Amino acid sequence: MNTLLESRNLTKNFQIGKDNEITVLRGVDLHIAGGEFVSVMGPSGSGKSTLLYNICGMDRMTSGEVTFNGRELAGLSEPELARLRLTEMGFIFQQIHLLRNLSIFDNIVLSGYLANGRSRSEVNAAARELMQRTGIAELADNAITQASGGQLQRVGICRALINNPEIIFGDEPTGALNSRASAEIMDLLSEVNRSGTTVMLVTHDVRVAARTNRVLLMMDGEVVSEKALGAMTDPGEITAREEELSAWLLEMGV
Repeated sequence: MNTLLESRNLTKNFQIGKDNEITVLRGVDLHIAGGEFVSVMGPSGSGKSTLLYNICGMDRMTSGEVTFNGRELAGLSEPELARLRLTEMGFIFQQIHLLRNLSIFDNIVLSGYLANGRSRSEVNAAARELMQRTGIAELADNAITQASGGQLQRVGICRALINNPEIIFGDEPTGALNSRASAEIMDLLSEVNRSGTTVMLVTHDVRVAARTNRVLLMMDGEVVSEKALGAMTDPGEITAREEELSAWLLEMGV
């Protein structure tokens, strides 16, 4: 598989006060191939979310290189980065960040309209297909206050997919959901990945990470190890995968 995303010696420092600087990312080297399903785990404060925000261009790295689809992010302007995130990346967060004054359907199609690569009728048709696929077609005209947490996360997935991105980034996408809703969202993300979209998730949940193909472990701002789980071909494998992953994390001192 071709390399889609790569970081080399990625560092990120934050200024705290006038004279105090802390290092959150310490020379992270990362390689993600197109079509992979990757999760990032680690203790709180290990740098998982900071890594995600830096490799997608939401935040500017302090030093190092990040290359996405052959383009070095440091060389792109803010408008170019914004365009890249809009058209080639999708994002799913623990908090969905939907617009309260728009219907669920309008929240999904907005990014498609902004991308300006298709007619509105084409974007609308794509949104309806995604909502049908994710089981929320009947919610199209609802306000976001008229949907459950699991349903809203499905809205977030539809919004993330509306522009046919190369990669989906998720920052604790199931963190606010109960176990049943979490499993349903992971079913959807697994389907998205099988269709060819690369998926990278930050999670603290072994049940979520066990559904991915490769797990990266972060500690103190570095990727210290990884665990290859392979593709899950049978839902009956999940318990064994969770046990294997839990044993590895215990061995690594997490």
